[in-house]
Amino acid sequence: MALLFPVLLIMISGMVEFGFMLNQFLAIVDAARNAARFSSDGDFNNRDGNTNCDPSAGTVTSDFYFQTACLALSELRQERPTITVNLGRGDDILVSAFSVSGWGSPTVTGRYPSSGGWSYAQAVTGTRNQSSEISTADVISRLQTGAPNTGLVIVEIFYHYYQILGLPWVTAFVPNPVLLHAYTFMPLVSAEPTSTPSP
Repeated sequence: MALLFPVLLIMISGMVEFGFMLNQFLAIVDAARNAARFSSDGDFNNRDGNTNCDPSAGTVTSDFYFQTACLALSELRQERPTITVNLGRGDDILVSAFSVSGWGSPTVTGRYPSSGGWSYAQAVTGTRNQSSEISTADVISRLQTGAPNTGLVIVEIFYHYYQILGLPWVTAFVPNPVLLHAYTFMPLVSAEPTSTPSP
């Protein structure tokens, strides 16, 4: 028993730490999913430059990208314990709208608002913390050949998980913090390409 107890203690404490991390990962997956679902019927061209997410602080933003990030942040604040996106330590929320031309081999005809998507950190601080891990090739690989024209919104959340227990026999093998990345694809009607009218 004396020989096995340290091994059991290491295994159990490692399982507890990974349980905390998995719980936070599932929370950011839910936040990305709900933010993308909320934005799926929005207009990706709607930009107002307003960064206010708090209704008690005046006029709330109607900017498509800020609204999406605001909803993700709101979802994370409702978690217990609260999950806070900290731009100072490298966290970020990326939102991308894609136009995809179908009816044959799908082709991405545009990624908005830029080739790397929209960054919450860049919009707030002027510096992008993370780069999108979803490329146009990734988008095309998820579409069926022959599918019709479509639009997509992709929400990515990057969050640094700092170990709660921080035990040396866990940190020796697992980095602290661990960068968690969750993303969600949803249809976006406003980004669907329209056919050119014929004369």
